[in-house]
Amino acid sequence: MYSLDDSDGVWSVSMVAISQPCAIHGICGQNGICHYSPKPTCSCPPGYVMTNPGNWTEGCTATFKFTCGDQEPVQFVKLPHTDFWGSDQKRLLGVSLEACMDSCIRDCTCKGFQYLQGVGSCYPKSLLFNGMSCATPMVRAIYLKLPARFNVSDTPIPQSNVLDPAPPTLHCDQMSRGVRHPFPDVKETGDGEPKWIYFFSFIGAIFIIEASFIAFAWFFVFKRELGPSEMWEAEEGYKVMTSHFRRYSYRELAKATREFRVELGRGRSGAVYKGVLEDERPVAVKKLKNISRGKEEFQAELSIIGRINHMNLARIWGFCSEGSHRLLVCEYVENGSLANILFRDQKNFVLDWKQRFNIALGVAKGLAYLHHECLEWVIHCDVKPENILLDTDFEPKITDFGLAKLLSRAGSNQKMSQVRGTVGYIAPEWVSGVAITAKVDVYSYGVVLLELLSGTRVSELAVGSDVHSMLRQLVSVLADKLEGHEESWVCEFVDQELSGQFNYLQARTVIKLAISCLQEERNKRPTMESVVQTLLSFDEASD
Repeated sequence: MYSLDDSDGVWSVSMVAISQPCAIHGICGQNGICHYSPKPTCSCPPGYVMTNPGNWTEGCTATFKFTCGDQEPVQFVKLPHTDFWGSDQKRLLGVSLEACMDSCIRDCTCKGFQYLQGVGSCYPKSLLFNGMSCATPMVRAIYLKLPARFNVSDTPIPQSNVLDPAPPTLHCDQMSRGVRHPFPDVKETGDGEPKWIYFFSFIGAIFIIEASFIAFAWFFVFKRELGPSEMWEAEEGYKVMTSHFRRYSYRELAKATREFRVELGRGRSGAVYKGVLEDERPVAVKKLKNISRGKEEFQAELSIIGRINHMNLARIWGFCSEGSHRLLVCEYVENGSLANILFRDQKNFVLDWKQRFNIALGVAKGLAYLHHECLEWVIHCDVKPENILLDTDFEPKITDFGLAKLLSRAGSNQKMSQVRGTVGYIAPEWVSGVAITAKVDVYSYGVVLLELLSGTRVSELAVGSDVHSMLRQLVSVLADKLEGHEESWVCEFVDQELSGQFNYLQARTVIKLAISCLQEERNKRPTMESVVQTLLSFDEASD
């Protein structure tokens, strides 16, 4: 358990209850490796040094720097029985070690890769987080990407030197904050033995309270005919417990939406209706169609999606899976979709520049979270203004993330391609049959940036040609103009509804980002994490 100190914004470990601390995500910081020697120890891999001596939460820093376009020769250092869990750029199955190396060499953002000998599974890494070395019979290894000029022959490689480590512990008395004893009522006798009668009395009391609480909760779940005035506090407690991700009955959602009366919108994945739950929370209830998963798989996937939580992602409160009914209960976002505001014929409201830039930044943060920070790797596959909602402060919230795994490939909407995604926003590799990576979302995000800048749908600019050809020409023209010294073209490209009221430096930056996101070769596109860093730097500069 981590605790945040409001005074300095620093997180620290306030309690540990785990037999193998190296399994804790990020315990040794970025690039750090946790290993047993036999006690849990943090170390830096070859080519890296500790960022802040005495504080492993800040991890390790590389002593070198790779830049895109740099032709410096590289080498790969093998770290046996080691894994940096998560942050996979993609997954290649049944490939050779040499092919995996070539894939990482071609991508300048690749920091290394994990390779499973025998099965040929290759996982290139965009970041090195959650490093752990544990001597297990399973053959796995991380191959670290370093400049060829580095001599690492004498550099020790962090390794766990025990096959089955005895359960190590972190000593709580060495932490910066005191940790309360889990059973403060257990007293010591004169000879040092605890009085177990107190311990078992405590456990018995907890059991009786929990049993009573569960009985009351189930009673009120099935006794729905009781009026609000007859509700006991136990039922109120049950409501608080279940206000997070839970399963709803079809009857509950039909009542909440007044038999699905108010339709908010309709898309490839289904229709969305406005509803109000019993606890007076407004929600958006989506009736899903074209579901490719069975009931058990559907619920398993949703249990993963339901744990995703970020300020720029629309929250999923629960689901319904009864018979042929498949529904999602999502956060209701007041101002609707970006498409409704940006492309509305009668514009009684126009997004100003600061709001547009904040939307670009917020969407990038949400996608970066899905691509790099989720414990489950999530590709959206359908990033577009219709799937970007705006709350009362015009903060963007991405919706429909995670549905790519649940929906069948062919939909009823004629505007959709045979693959997932919407025409005008899908990346060129969709039609080439290659493995899909997070870079398809980067391409779609580039299209959204152009639309935020111009206030016009990119697909409407493609007259007499396909959208991809038009985008290639547009990217080429914009790239040429960026090389020139003339500035008036930026004002011509930015939405005329703004009447020239925009930050010129930020506008050039967004155009440059859109060009890089729309590269035909996906390896040349940036990661969403680097996009966030670029936008943040210009956001802070303007402030």
